Amino acid sequence: MRRRLIWSRINHIFGFILYGFIAAYFVWSLINIIGDFNNELSVGGQILNILALLVEVASFFIALYFAIQLIDGVLRVGEVPYDLKALTGKTKISVIVPIHNVQPTVLQETLIGFTEQTYSNYDVWVADDSPDENLREQCKQISKKYNAIYYYEENDRFKAHMLNLVIPKTNGDIIAFFDVDHIPKPDVLIKFVAIMEQYLEFTFIQAKFGFRNVTNFLHVWEAMSLTQQFCSENARRKIGTVLYSGSTACFRRDYAYPIPEGKMTEDFDHSVNLIMEGKKGYFLDEIGSMSLVPETMAHQISQLFRWFTGQSGIMYDYTGKLIKHTLKRKLKFRQSLDIVLSSLLVVAATSFYFLGIFYAIIYMLKIPLVRAYMLGQWWLVIILSLTFIIYFATISATTMYTMKSATFPLKIWYVPFFLLFGSFTAPFFLIPAFKGLIGKHNMIPGKTQWNKKIPIYRYGVIFNVIGIFFLYLTVDSILQQLCSTILLDSCTLYGDPYMNFFFTLFAVIGLTLGFILPFLAISMKVFKPKIYDEEHIYH
Repeated sequence: MRRRLIWSRINHIFGFILYGFIAAYFVWSLINIIGDFNNELSVGGQILNILALLVEVASFFIALYFAIQLIDGVLRVGEVPYDLKALTGKTKISVIVPIHNVQPTVLQETLIGFTEQTYSNYDVWVADDSPDENLREQCKQISKKYNAIYYYEENDRFKAHMLNLVIPKTNGDIIAFFDVDHIPKPDVLIKFVAIMEQYLEFTFIQAKFGFRNVTNFLHVWEAMSLTQQFCSENARRKIGTVLYSGSTACFRRDYAYPIPEGKMTEDFDHSVNLIMEGKKGYFLDEIGSMSLVPETMAHQISQLFRWFTGQSGIMYDYTGKLIKHTLKRKLKFRQSLDIVLSSLLVVAATSFYFLGIFYAIIYMLKIPLVRAYMLGQWWLVIILSLTFIIYFATISATTMYTMKSATFPLKIWYVPFFLLFGSFTAPFFLIPAFKGLIGKHNMIPGKTQWNKKIPIYRYGVIFNVIGIFFLYLTVDSILQQLCSTILLDSCTLYGDPYMNFFFTLFAVIGLTLGFILPFLAISMKVFKPKIYDEEHIYH
């Protein structure tokens, strides 16, 4: 444990050094842009330079923060021991499994898992709001067969409302939530009870879950992305911002209810509310259940649309409250910062597209790129090098944690496919991220779908057109550079020669967006559902 803390401190020291560098770079560049000491810029040029600088620094800052967090996650900081032999047996757990239009076989597998628990003082509730009467009857019979309490009530207000209907009917000291496709490990409930009994400071426990249907590269991307989230939760233990992830979690009864309703990410909202109340969760870095990842590209994008819309919507709903609680010292600054950056993570992950847009405008309008003087072109080399190091650290930490965590069998040669799938799908999440930021993240009964079909081909065509434009800029910039080298007197370069370092960005964006349609077509054809009934996925 002591060795972990030492490495964690070293990790943070390097982080602070890099934060200092980027802060100095930002201030130095801002002074030079505003001062415009060489009289190179118009007012419009100054504005564009400042906007591009802000995107550069913000994305660098968030990427660095996330890399430091993942390294801490690999080190498993904040882990606590617990004793399974010291249980009283008096603590009762009420488990709630919400279902809506689920396949009966999927429910059956999960309920069988609850019959194999090593802890005995618990009951299981199946909370059903399926409109399909035939499915309801099948699920009712399966629940009866495996001694689960079946409860049905008509509900058009989504998962959180169904949970709020059932929680008051239970009598457990601890309320646990499991998704219907999460088969519990035999020892998960006994571990929940042990930690809750032995650490009264924890309001809830979130366990990680493994993945039982990772059979192709699409599944690898999905599973590795979620495992990356678990790695960051490991680090959040230390600062008291562990987040509830919707399944394989338990709460002390007084803090399980009410679950926030009308939100796309009721779990994230519930976590933020508890953190602002001074409550603390614990991340159990052990597999609590084995889940299913979405089997098709369309289903995965649909699910991520909802998650990312709700995630960025936290900023719309809670910014004022976070500032108020921080100023009144009800919330630590580090906790507020972590919530903000967690909410904006998908925005940061797609920020290089916005950076590309700003640089494209600067390039086309022949506006000089003004940044920190004296370093000359070297500052570009340094920034690009540091960015590469940060992303390499992020991927390395994710890979190390995934291989150690056993959430699914990872082979090192899977990693390039994880990066490939992430690159080709990232543009889609610009839309939900900004929908949340402008407050378009509420669940409206009768209007909003929990998971809806996304017109991915329509979006793909738009992205392809933009990609072709960036490929044009890439070719044009290369020709300009060759022209300036061979026929210097007869060439007119666009903007500042320092921009040549950033034309690589045009190429990356062009190649990514320009090949989205072929990628989608292949993915939709190759990755077919094998377990899920596609008919009931979108509702």
